[in-house]
Amino acid sequence: MSLEALNGNIAPVLPQVTKVHPFSGLEEASKIRDNLKGSYLWEKNKDRALQDPLSFRTTVYTMREAREALKDLDKEIKVQINSSDDNPATILNAGKDYADHSQVAMYFVEGNGLKGAIIPTSNFEPLPVAMAAQRLGIAMTHLSHNSVQRTIQLSDDHFTGLTRFLSDPENKGHAFGAIQKPFVAMHADSLAQSNPVSALGTPVAGDIEDTYTNLPLVAERLKRIADNTGYVYSLEMLHSTQGIDLRKKLKGDFKMSEATRKLYQDYRAKVPYVSRDRIYTDNIEDGKQMIMNGIASK
Repeated sequence: MSLEALNGNIAPVLPQVTKVHPFSGLEEASKIRDNLKGSYLWEKNKDRALQDPLSFRTTVYTMREAREALKDLDKEIKVQINSSDDNPATILNAGKDYADHSQVAMYFVEGNGLKGAIIPTSNFEPLPVAMAAQRLGIAMTHLSHNSVQRTIQLSDDHFTGLTRFLSDPENKGHAFGAIQKPFVAMHADSLAQSNPVSALGTPVAGDIEDTYTNLPLVAERLKRIADNTGYVYSLEMLHSTQGIDLRKKLKGDFKMSEATRKLYQDYRAKVPYVSRDRIYTDNIEDGKQMIMNGIASK
């Protein structure tokens, strides 16, 4: 929808382009193409730039990184919650690997018709989950960064050919000029939250517990990044829908894709066009809930 508001260039997501730089996971480009099916962006336009700002052009890579990181975290969490992390591990019918060594043999027990082993472990270590969660936090901060920059670019009449701060031509107020500060501040918070903390700590328990993961802190930071990013995307929708309305008003009607038109209509059912300055608090919250509910339903 932001591409349609910008009159952006679809070249960076063409299959010819991604095939010559074949990172795995670049099927994100095909999803963008599918979501733009039928859009006016596929028709030549004399006012369209040859190359858009990087926040539009590199989105396929930021989405790829976030989705790959999410898959990795999901995989690690499934192992964590579906297996034992006990120390020592009590293992029924434990395999006899290396049991011919006396150090290993002493862990094996037998009695009451049962055989097994009780073996000291480091299976309590959640580092794979912590590292995957940190990776996702960093990837989501790149998503946030691109969204913030796209939103700022949509307010720049130099890039859009529309009005400054996407102001209605009859609006004598500030339009979206001041609203840039909240999403820039939330992105700054996400940047701080994405700094790795899994290696921070001090040896405890008589210095025997001398490594750390800080998984609860990592998880709390990831949740905060996700919450911030929901608001950042909500503010992008506030701008992209306004840009679409202004483009039609100032440049003439154009055809949206089926997917973007549906999103536009759903959003406009909750958040009206900004004809004059108003308080945006409820609009921002409504947009964020749309995004979070949409994610939860998939």
